[in-house]
Amino acid sequence: MKIKRKIIKYLVALLIYSNSNSQDLNTLTFDSLKTHLITFLIKNNDIREFEIDDYKSGRRQIDVIGIQNDYHKGDLKNGIYSFYQTRNHSRVHFVIIENNNYTILNLSNRDGLNLGIIALLNFCERSKYCEIIINDYISRLIRVYFKNNLIVNTGNELNSLNCIKTKEGLP
Repeated sequence: MKIKRKIIKYLVALLIYSNSNSQDLNTLTFDSLKTHLITFLIKNNDIREFEIDDYKSGRRQIDVIGIQNDYHKGDLKNGIYSFYQTRNHSRVHFVIIENNNYTILNLSNRDGLNLGIIALLNFCERSKYCEIIINDYISRLIRVYFKNNLIVNTGNELNSLNCIKTKEGLP
């Protein structure tokens, strides 16, 4: 009987702990957010093994910047931010801040881009953004994936591959 209770308590604690991709924090700040983003970048293999200690100790930083107005100081506002390492050839990711919660949009691969577009559209609809702003956010997501992250992943920009480059002849 006691073992069953311990197992149930353990499973409940594990379930609560495992829900960490979108976290509710008391007060989400740029500094507290950066700690979580660095953990993501380490797990995503964006931060190299020999760099981990430098990022954890604060000797190296990541940049977190509001997409629309280069917002990067003060209190975090609800919105969409980009984040990346301050070095050449690093991938760029996005994070949605909403009511002291964060959701990371992992743009490392095509599946992540697809899920990122869905999360972004859902956030924009909840925030009642107009079509112009939504279009801008979606085009930035796609542009970052193809212009930055695909190059880091493959060494090739999509437009340098054998692909259609003109609208002529398209319906």
